[in-house]
Amino acid sequence: MKTPNVSLNVQSNVSLSQHGNFESTQPVKRSNLSVGRYLVRSGNILLFQMRLPKSMVTSGPDIIRISLGALALRQAREIADELASTVRAFGRAWERSMDDKQENTSFEGEEGDLEYDQRELTALQMKTLFKSLAYEIKHSKYVPSPLEEKGQEFMRNLLSIQREVTAKEKNEPHNSLIAENARLMAATFGKKWLEETAGLRQEDLQQPEMIDIDEGLAETLNTEPTPSQPHLKIAPTPAEPVIATTPITGTKPLKNSEKIPAFKQDRRTVQRPASDKPLFSDLAAEYLALRESKSNTANKDINIARFRIDLFIDLIGDHPVDTYTGTDLQAYVELIKYWPANAKDRDANKTPREIIASNRDMRLLPLAHKTLVQGYVAIVKTVITSGQTNYNYPNPIANVKLSYPDTARPSVSAEPLSPEKINQLFITGVESGFLDNAMLPLLAHLTGRRLGLLVHLKGSDFRQKFKDVWIAQTNGIIQLNGKWQRNPIKTEASTSFYVLHNILEEIGFIKWAASKGDAFLFSELMRLADPSKSASSYMNRLFKKAGIKDTPNEVFHSLRSGYISDMSEQQIDRRERKLQVGHSVGQEEHEKYGHKTLTEVQARRFATLPIAEEIDLSIYQNLDFEKMAKKSRSQRPNTAAIHLSTGN
Repeated sequence: MKTPNVSLNVQSNVSLSQHGNFESTQPVKRSNLSVGRYLVRSGNILLFQMRLPKSMVTSGPDIIRISLGALALRQAREIADELASTVRAFGRAWERSMDDKQENTSFEGEEGDLEYDQRELTALQMKTLFKSLAYEIKHSKYVPSPLEEKGQEFMRNLLSIQREVTAKEKNEPHNSLIAENARLMAATFGKKWLEETAGLRQEDLQQPEMIDIDEGLAETLNTEPTPSQPHLKIAPTPAEPVIATTPITGTKPLKNSEKIPAFKQDRRTVQRPASDKPLFSDLAAEYLALRESKSNTANKDINIARFRIDLFIDLIGDHPVDTYTGTDLQAYVELIKYWPANAKDRDANKTPREIIASNRDMRLLPLAHKTLVQGYVAIVKTVITSGQTNYNYPNPIANVKLSYPDTARPSVSAEPLSPEKINQLFITGVESGFLDNAMLPLLAHLTGRRLGLLVHLKGSDFRQKFKDVWIAQTNGIIQLNGKWQRNPIKTEASTSFYVLHNILEEIGFIKWAASKGDAFLFSELMRLADPSKSASSYMNRLFKKAGIKDTPNEVFHSLRSGYISDMSEQQIDRRERKLQVGHSVGQEEHEKYGHKTLTEVQARRFATLPIAEEIDLSIYQNLDFEKMAKKSRSQRPNTAAIHLSTGN
């Protein structure tokens, strides 16, 4: 077969929607159009993207996409430009190699021939090649010493003063306080530099030629020195400072006898033992690829994990996996205690260290303790230990105990709802005319199951387990939009059946639900991109509309917590309570024996569990569930049509 001629028309500004293998037909968001050439945004992550000639990549897609991590736009654009230049140079070299073999940049060959196979490049090979290059570009920047950083800070201060002086001379908007006191402020910054670097400069080294600050600034600021100004001399600093983030150090200047604690040092540059084990980033890529292979659909949890992994690499550095220690994790905690909890508070134009530096005064809400421990730190520990089997190294962070900041907010426990608030919630939900608003709170109140599980209920999940005892059981995987995917369950125990209260049969809900077969009960929710997340938003709005907003602890999960409390008050055994609400039974030996599901006697107890007399469920009588299920949120509520025509 003949390989077509190689073209050098490497294209930039490639839109994903233009590629034939990309399923989505949605237009590119405006935010992606503004990030720069060769760049697209995916959440907080920036991706390098470029199209290659078809003749260069003989198998796989012709678009390479490489994650650059969470970077400032300025840094990402520099890396993208350098990568694009290398791609073009690679294309020219590829064409020349083919020209040397045969004129017109073509050659004869068939698959299986050594000569042909050596010229074949797959998309994976290209991506691997340029991913390695991106890493080198990203991590090849010179990291200045603390003394150099202080000098760079001083130079930036002088430049900011110069900008105000220049603006004043041009009659442009300026800060008059700075412009009119330029010389005094410059001298102050110079004195500050001398004081803060006293412990960093070695007295036994030959002192560089001193620069007269008055004469130098007079020339820089285009002003004449005055005798009354203090005379200050400073050592020269780099003419072209490398913009870098400052290591975590105290604000008080250190004396020569003082030592910076290990967890406050810049862990990106500390000396580490030699190792032949893979880098943290390589191990993370393997770990994420394995997680992606287990899921048949896009998983937002994987994107979150990828972002947090990139953040760790940015802050602590990318090192051989067995060279990390507990000190690295403690340094990570020390940094991200200033990390804003809300994504909207993180400036996309700043690096992670710049974002952290801007919140050292804690103006922005920091991470909660649970998010810090189970989210940001846990994923790092998981990646570090994930390669122990394949690469044969001991766990370098085994038995590490970390100290977490007091500013990390503790988890907020859900508080029970009063009967009056529960009644108002039910009334508001039914009057809205939406099936999810009406039935999800009731189902949570009568079963104690999680919202995400209830949202995915199908008609086929309902069945009569024992005489007059109905149960529901959601499978571990479901088919959605023609694809099989994992049901969003929290634990394997959530897949066990749970008993439906008799009241659900009395109001006709079970009969209607069972008639739906393989269809989802809450079909309007299931049409959305993330049904569980959307349901959570709808429930929050419902609570506010019902007037339940006195405390942030009164939430939808309060219904589940209330059900667990009701079971305890009814003297129901601890193991039975766990089985009903989908909790893991536990590790105690005696709890492992017996059936892993409820017996008939136990099930009947849950089906007839007493309901508080103050709670009125009469509003659920004679509801037209089919009409409510078909109601779209684009329609206005019609409470007159909610109930069946029975006069109620």
